[in-house]
Amino acid sequence: MNNEFDFSGKVALVTGAGRGIGKGIALRLAKMGADIAVNDLISETADRTVEEIRNMGRKAAAFPGDVSKSEIIDAMVDEILQKFNHIDILVNNAGISLYRPILDCSEEDWDRHVDIMAKGTFLLMRKVAPHMIAQKWGRIVNLGSYVAQFNCTTKYFAPYCAAKFAIIGLTQVAAQEWAPYVTVNAVGPGDVETEMMELEWQQEGARRGITAAEVKEEYRKRLILERLQTPDDIAKAVAFLCSPLADQITGSHLIVSGGLPYHV
Repeated sequence: MNNEFDFSGKVALVTGAGRGIGKGIALRLAKMGADIAVNDLISETADRTVEEIRNMGRKAAAFPGDVSKSEIIDAMVDEILQKFNHIDILVNNAGISLYRPILDCSEEDWDRHVDIMAKGTFLLMRKVAPHMIAQKWGRIVNLGSYVAQFNCTTKYFAPYCAAKFAIIGLTQVAAQEWAPYVTVNAVGPGDVETEMMELEWQQEGARRGITAAEVKEEYRKRLILERLQTPDDIAKAVAFLCSPLADQITGSHLIVSGGLPYHV
């Protein structure tokens, strides 16, 4: 069974891997033998992830940059291919989240969410997929969300929900176009204990006049499995979709939410 999760010889590009879910994914894939191209908007956080991966004995390099810019994407992927020779796994994780009512959202708020998540996912898939198709093997995993399902959206997260729905649409179309050699799936996290989620709890608490700790506990109690997810919980699902055990899975959106939204 262990051989099913041996990614030795594989190169994975993980975006937004300087912290949170992205870092968890990069570390998990490295533990399973992959070499990692670490993207993050902030070079210092990318460098810290690279250092941890190298301490595991795996190859890693930082490629900081804004995934919403096509010229940055093109240069980054070309540099990764020059350094590692190939890209076998692409994980589109980079994202932002703003807790704000629609009527208070600015055009800039909308553009930042859609550009970083939906557009960034599109640009990276478009750039990397031809190389995967040419080598006749590739795994793409995009980060969706439990909110990117019908009747599961969450108020005060309109741009975020819209961007995540767009990612699921892209995932399903790409899965059809790049078969049979490249599988394209999404993983939909629920409430994951990260810095970004902590900020959301603070914002919601301020809006409701309660503490962030109280909001966090409310979120935990609504879960069937009774605990919040960790970045590694999401990373394990990503690893599964990149493994031979998932060779017949494509175009899917795997929800990893501790039971959300079925028990609210």
